[in-house]
Amino acid sequence: MLTHDSISLRDAGVVTITQPGKGHRFTLDSILLADFCRLRPRDRVLEPGAGTGIISLLLAKKFSKISITAVEKLHLYSELCRKNIEENDASERIVLLEQDIRTIGKALGPVAFDAVVMNPPFRGSGTGRTSPVPERCAARQDEAGGLADWLALQTFLKNRGRFFIVFSAERSAELIAGLRSRRLEPKRLRFVHPYADKPAALVLVEAVKSAGTGTEVLPPLVVHETGGAYTEEVRGVFSQAP
Repeated sequence: MLTHDSISLRDAGVVTITQPGKGHRFTLDSILLADFCRLRPRDRVLEPGAGTGIISLLLAKKFSKISITAVEKLHLYSELCRKNIEENDASERIVLLEQDIRTIGKALGPVAFDAVVMNPPFRGSGTGRTSPVPERCAARQDEAGGLADWLALQTFLKNRGRFFIVFSAERSAELIAGLRSRRLEPKRLRFVHPYADKPAALVLVEAVKSAGTGTEVLPPLVVHETGGAYTEEVRGVFSQAP
């Protein structure tokens, strides 16, 4: 069973997504990452692990002159991603590759991107609860490549190119150490809390390749008010869909 959902990001427009009724579906993580990204006109962007294409499509809507290479390994999701690209009239701006992130060099060749944007699996292999749905398991746990494999994609980034990632806050020390070991200097960092009195669940990071030291730690982003509704800031991330 497939569902048809619409999302509208501020400064972008409405994106329609076809995704499985069950299994891995896009979440707020992807929306917040797309909103966090700062891109320049005509940037060439790589999005590994694109799933059904929500991040690439939102970025293509928000930044009208960029071009994107989206990479998705799982055939079910790459087919849905291709369908979503076509239905959102984005075929001229988004190229889709059905490829494992660990072997995309064979498909990409000698290319350098201005930005890499990613929402990789948060959990290490064999940790946490395992979903009986293979696609959901692949999206949540790094069975098809650990954090090091995802960070290794910086090789496709130009010097001074930007690397955007959303990741588990409890693994933020591991993430930052991994970034810096690959010449990716964290320049903007923001923690995302489910409620104001709860520990951070996510971290959003913008790193720059071969940059000097110095990190701007932004104010925390709180997702829910006490009653469970989205906070005013999170509501502001979304535009009013028709």
